Amino acid sequence: MLFSKVIFAALTFFGAILPHTLAVRYDSGVINKIMTHYGDDIIVVNDNFEICDVDIEVDFEGWVATGHLEIDVTFQSAVKNFGARRLANTLCDAVGEAHVVFDDDGSPNPIGCSSNLVNDGSAIQPAETLDFYNGLSSQGNWRLDLKRLFFGTLNQWALILTPCTNSPTASPTDASSDGAGTGDPHFKTWANKWYDFHGECDLVFISNPKFSQGTGLEIHIRTKARFQYSFIESAAVQIGTDILEVGAYGGYMLNGISNAELDKMDKYTVSHEKVSPKQDVFTIELGKGKQIVVQSFKDLVSVKTVGASLEEYGDSMGLLGEFGSGKWLARNGTVISKADAFGMEWQILESEPKLFQTQRSPQWPMQCTMPNNEKVGRRGLGESIAEAAAEKACEHWGDLKDQCVYDVMAAGDLELAEAGAF
Repeated sequence: MLFSKVIFAALTFFGAILPHTLAVRYDSGVINKIMTHYGDDIIVVNDNFEICDVDIEVDFEGWVATGHLEIDVTFQSAVKNFGARRLANTLCDAVGEAHVVFDDDGSPNPIGCSSNLVNDGSAIQPAETLDFYNGLSSQGNWRLDLKRLFFGTLNQWALILTPCTNSPTASPTDASSDGAGTGDPHFKTWANKWYDFHGECDLVFISNPKFSQGTGLEIHIRTKARFQYSFIESAAVQIGTDILEVGAYGGYMLNGISNAELDKMDKYTVSHEKVSPKQDVFTIELGKGKQIVVQSFKDLVSVKTVGASLEEYGDSMGLLGEFGSGKWLARNGTVISKADAFGMEWQILESEPKLFQTQRSPQWPMQCTMPNNEKVGRRGLGESIAEAAAEKACEHWGDLKDQCVYDVMAAGDLELAEAGAF
């Protein structure tokens, strides 16, 4: 079984759920996720059926330092964490690429080392059997963890589930998770897939002219480079003709007026809460529990949707991808396979609205300024914050703990962990 090159976005659904002998494949897509010592990636399954078989396909490359290469898969349903199963636990010191399918019915040979790395998609038995998950409901978060992989890259992976006979049909294709942009910066697509883009420029976060029966919604973000990482320094939300711009330490403007009284944006209520001297929260109420939330923590800004549905965001484009599938779509509807290329695609063009009150370089046709890849390493500096201290400070971040650790170490600022997954 090989990775599909047709659709690359997270939560790609290859075919309908069919009886017993046909599996359903959930593909991470081409993620090329750089890992230093530890890394993970999550596939979210919205479909709900009884599992009769689980296989895991993994493609990675890099240097495995002397010690154990540990590969785990963990399943977290809405109500219970069913724990991790060890796929590989091999003593080795290897350099190379591995492409393997972990299958209870595969070869008993373990992943080899050095020149023996399995790189042909062969099926091998995991260290711990995956039939542990048989009989469970498929719906939930499936996480792949690679440990002790130094200076490596997780190219892609796939979760392959075989439903039992007479399983329920797939969830509606318009189902979606909420989108977000936060941290240094991390972006979460409508399919709950995280990716990073470190370019410094003005970007289209969401563009939907059909929002609210043609009222229109535009959300732009402005990123700023600092040392070897970048972050969102301000965000602007336009609904109809009203524009709210939020920056560092909760500074804001409504329709160009600093600290204006906040009441409505078009017909939607907007509010401002000063959580602490360092943290501010701006909430736009869309009705029925649905919101757009812009937050600032010190000089970092985040944007997220709450209760996103097809009604509000079905025609949206931008950094969150296609609504429902999360596919990385260009303005012309073609798919893009690389995070940096996707980010660059959504730089604000000359022909598009300018929501920020002040213009800052680079502006199109000057492209986003990218960091020096040779210096990025662990996403930034990190020398001033010990990893153990960062991990302790980020304990309350849950599944996003690793993002918090990377951000804290990159910024050299333990206080970033105080805000939670803001």
